[in-house]
Amino acid sequence: MTDHQSFICVDGGKSELRLLVSTGEHRQYGVGPGMSYQPGEDGVARILGSVRAAAASVRLPAEPAGVAAGLTGVPGDPPARRRLVSLLEEFFGCPVLVVEDGLLAHAGALGGAGTVLCVGTGTTVLAVGASGRSVKIDGWGPLLGDRGSAHAIGLAGLRAAAAAYDGVGPATELADRLLAELGGTDLADLQRFYRDAALVARTAAFARTVMDAAEHDAVARGICVEAAEALAASAAAAVSRLPDAGRRVSSSGRLLAPGNLLHTSVAANLSDRGLDLVAPLATSLEGGLILLRSEEPYRGLLRRLDTRAGGQA
Repeated sequence: MTDHQSFICVDGGKSELRLLVSTGEHRQYGVGPGMSYQPGEDGVARILGSVRAAAASVRLPAEPAGVAAGLTGVPGDPPARRRLVSLLEEFFGCPVLVVEDGLLAHAGALGGAGTVLCVGTGTTVLAVGASGRSVKIDGWGPLLGDRGSAHAIGLAGLRAAAAAYDGVGPATELADRLLAELGGTDLADLQRFYRDAALVARTAAFARTVMDAAEHDAVARGICVEAAEALAASAAAAVSRLPDAGRRVSSSGRLLAPGNLLHTSVAANLSDRGLDLVAPLATSLEGGLILLRSEEPYRGLLRRLDTRAGGQA
């Protein structure tokens, strides 16, 4: 890489897609809509549309040297993935590396061996060893997993609030917050809630309400403590399967902000398991630059991903 070259990094999650244009020390940032799985589609058109929306708010370089895109909705089917890469390369006019968003986050947070908790709307835990081998935990989505995620915390908060409202669960201030969230409790209010196309993101957004209430509400606090235990357990499981990842654990995403209850609880749980929670070195977007440089331990990992994906990482 040289100072005058331009590189583009894309970090696409369920709530939003972020784009970085990096030219030397100069940075431009764009934001597009998030990407949730929809029935009957492979996600290619949705991803491309979100990338276009994010790119519209920045000045794209005429000849970028490369693009790294980490996407939560990256197509698992090789033909669809190759089609996405082809369309992105046509749009940007340069080679494009497409990976899962967890790898982008890992490179940004640690830039080397260790384990990263990617905690946003969903949860993915990725361990990368000094050898370049990797282990992924969770990433199952909101129905099967995403343990400790914003969606998991938000959903637990909404369910606890509904139980308290019915008088079958412990009292919690979340019950009042539920009424504000739904706008009421009659059939029409509930139907509007369930028909919301952004229901997953809306549920995840309620996590902020739960975490704010956790400072003085026992029910909300219990939800956050349970989420922290789930995240620490996933990190420990990853390290047990990949010992050369070492003791370092970092995080990606705004949910684990230093000093909040979830962050301190995760740190304590990890410490009990002999693991150290360390501050991320940089953002996921900056991690894309590390992947484009093909630095170790990612070089071998990217080569294996390229082989498995039939020509595209």
